[in-house]
Amino acid sequence: MIPSSCHVHINWEHFRHNLRILMRKGKSLMPVIKADAYGHGVLPASDILSELGIDWAAIGTLEEGRQVREHGYEGHIVSLLSFTLSPSDIRLAREKHIIPLIHDWRGLRAVESAMRAEPGPAFDIAVKVDTGMGRLGFSMEEIEAVASFIAASDRLRPVLLISHLAVADEPENDDYTRTQAKQFARAASIMHRCFPDMHCSLGNTAGLVSHTELSGDICRPGLAIYGYDPQFGTSREGECEGLKPVMSVSVPLISVHKLRKGESLGYGLTYTAESDRIVGWAAIGYSDGYRRDPAPEACMCVNGMRVPVIGRVAMQTTCLDLTDLPSTPLPGDDVYVMGGPGNAVTAQDLATWWGTIPYEVTCLLGKNSRD
Repeated sequence: MIPSSCHVHINWEHFRHNLRILMRKGKSLMPVIKADAYGHGVLPASDILSELGIDWAAIGTLEEGRQVREHGYEGHIVSLLSFTLSPSDIRLAREKHIIPLIHDWRGLRAVESAMRAEPGPAFDIAVKVDTGMGRLGFSMEEIEAVASFIAASDRLRPVLLISHLAVADEPENDDYTRTQAKQFARAASIMHRCFPDMHCSLGNTAGLVSHTELSGDICRPGLAIYGYDPQFGTSREGECEGLKPVMSVSVPLISVHKLRKGESLGYGLTYTAESDRIVGWAAIGYSDGYRRDPAPEACMCVNGMRVPVIGRVAMQTTCLDLTDLPSTPLPGDDVYVMGGPGNAVTAQDLATWWGTIPYEVTCLLGKNSRD
């Protein structure tokens, strides 16, 4: 892959800071570092988990788990996306001591069958129960049978029961969250009859911060460890205070010129100057993960000040109105798409302008070159 002109800067000290804030909440953590740590870099993220003594990590695919294990992480690795569980997948999980998440009978039978043909100790697995997300997991009606099936086998060892909260970050839906928690507690009670040492994990960041009463002894924070409040824009905004953004993104300014009153620019000539302007072109576009059609209020930062995005975003360039800056920048100067000094644009700002969520923002921009 040919690098773009977009540079992603990761402040790992902020990552440490955010983890320490969450560790003070008093529960064990299983930080979610899947999808290349939301675009931040899964391997350095795993180094910091080791450094802080965090011995559970949630990754995406088994291949991502292999990379983390071979990089040196010695804690428990849970693969949230171990869907196919082919013989090669099962072999990889066993060899690298990765705990696959089993969510249906097909996967459970495949693992049990593969392990019957293998000598050695029982194979660690995680079991997912659907408590109301409607996505993946055994139904509540199946949990008794799942527990019995695993108990009848000496080849499987369930070490974790897991479910996922659908609306823990929406205060108006607290009743639904409490219903999910009750369902999870019932499933845990059933599994603990056969496996009293089995760990449980239900809470996400919102569950950890705002629903401390929830069942589950291991919480799985995601967005917060990268510096953003999952309850932004709700009545609970700020309950997880003190977080620091981990990612910033800069690109060079590649052109600066005047645009006369009445002149237009960009594809479709969607912007026409109502007065004489100074415009600049930043080296980022939709091929770099910057949305083609952001909201009219979208901005970037030059010399610590926000400047408007104007015209239509192109494949590798975006135009900015530089007129109101105290001094005109030059080609080669830095433009901060996110983060940086001054009145920085946040991932939450970008998510608002793009009509999405901060998770997508960091995953998209994080695919560019990181330093």
